[in-house]
Amino acid sequence: MSRHRMEHIAIVATALGAGLLTWQLTWPDWQVGTQRQERIAELNQKVGDLAQAEAALTRQTERLAAVQLLQTQQCREIPETADVAGLMQALSLDVDGSQVRDQTFTVVDRPSREAERFEVLPVQIEMEAGFEQVWSVLERAERQPRLLRVAGIDVSLAGADAASTDVQAPLRASIAVDVVYAPSEGDVLP
Repeated sequence: MSRHRMEHIAIVATALGAGLLTWQLTWPDWQVGTQRQERIAELNQKVGDLAQAEAALTRQTERLAAVQLLQTQQCREIPETADVAGLMQALSLDVDGSQVRDQTFTVVDRPSREAERFEVLPVQIEMEAGFEQVWSVLERAERQPRLLRVAGIDVSLAGADAASTDVQAPLRASIAVDVVYAPSEGDVLP
């Protein structure tokens, strides 16, 4: 074998040895790097999903707040008790002898079951007053945060003034109000 050929084989063997040594030394790090790149891609995906989830949560929270506001505006509260005393206080007018001559509240009957969870207590409001005061009681009932149902209203001119055509003549009004409430499980009627 010639010297030149031997040198050529030595160079090739050295290059192959160096390549094999380099491959052996770098392959584990290369593999770890590849695994880490895959893990980084996976974490980036999760962070992206997290950002999307956060944006979705923000949208849903805003939507929930809007729906709760709408519910507050359009729906009435149904308390656990009838609280007739509180209702009387909220709907009462000052009896002054001229604008409001008389006003009484009467619980007409015992509560009745309206639906599976609700009970209704009928209350009668009798009053002798001017039209604006009668109307004021109806408006106060409408503004109540709790659920009330005006079941009926009967208005006529009061007593001796019945023949009068005076616009300011006192009226005798009878307003039937159903007080809706949802007693807790232990307080439900049989």
